[in-house]
Amino acid sequence: MKWRPTSRTMWNRYCIATLRKLLPIMEREACGLKLQSNSDQLNELQHILGSHKICGFPISQPFTNIKAIIEAVKSTGVHINESPEVEFALAVYVHPYPNDVLSVWVYAVSLIPRR
Repeated sequence: MKWRPTSRTMWNRYCIATLRKLLPIMEREACGLKLQSNSDQLNELQHILGSHKICGFPISQPFTNIKAIIEAVKSTGVHINESPEVEFALAVYVHPYPNDVLSVWVYAVSLIPRR
């Protein structure tokens, strides 16, 4: 919200919940594991795509510090949308590995309702 000082930032909580479900699946698939069917989560995402235009993508990187994560998200430019109807969704997932290694996933999107 601080990155958009002249515009109101609206959050789409349904999309946030959907993205939160997708991130652990993406981590497992990045490791070569496919433990369950993804059809429920993909159906939810498809439902959102039917009602909104979505701009954004997931970012995956190892944790080094908070500033690096914030800069990676800001550099996407997803927050730069001047549409008065724009909504946002942001989800974060951190997966721990041995020896204090953390895999960080951030999914940031902007959504504009289809009319």
